[in-house]
Amino acid sequence: MPKAIIFDLDGLLIDSQPLQYRAYHNAFKKFGYNLTRKGWKMWIHNSLNPRTWIAREKLNIDLLKVRKEKRKIFEKLVETELKLKPGARALINKLYKKYPLAIASSSRIESILLILKKFSFTQKFKVILSDTKMKRGKPFPDIFLKAAQKLKTKPYDCVVFEDSLAGFAAAKAAGMKCIVCPDSFCPVPLTQFKKADKIIKSLKNITLSDL
Repeated sequence: MPKAIIFDLDGLLIDSQPLQYRAYHNAFKKFGYNLTRKGWKMWIHNSLNPRTWIAREKLNIDLLKVRKEKRKIFEKLVETELKLKPGARALINKLYKKYPLAIASSSRIESILLILKKFSFTQKFKVILSDTKMKRGKPFPDIFLKAAQKLKTKPYDCVVFEDSLAGFAAAKAAGMKCIVCPDSFCPVPLTQFKKADKIIKSLKNITLSDL
């Protein structure tokens, strides 16, 4: 049995990928660039960010202005449309009584805290981390190793829940067990998760014995 459990956030606990895409799409559109669904899929599975995307696409767009516009759009969508993934609330309510829990996300810490507050999850996580505050984000293991350190747990005693390729790669690089629940908005062949300790279709399918 694990001693601690670490969760990704976007696309795993919350159905945010469609909203994240809409927010970035509309923000970039304001500055004359069309971010496609294909582009967003690449962005997500490589754990990119607006800075790296602007550089990759060689865009003459002000990063701070894009971020400001995206933040305004996304925070409104969080307020009006964001929903939990099926089974997320029941799973968190079950696990936080038995294990110390952490959030290890690639979203801004402000967005993470806003979302956790919306669903009354804040007090159920002992550690809340954003890899935007680190030198290396996913697929590097830094955020998961930091979470284990803050949870006072060895990496091999942690189980990670992830939905993306970058997150999965980061968890395995950290030496942790990883349960993958792929997000249907940006699907990839399940064979790319073949080294996962378990693959599930929904968080509703998890039992304590799976850990």
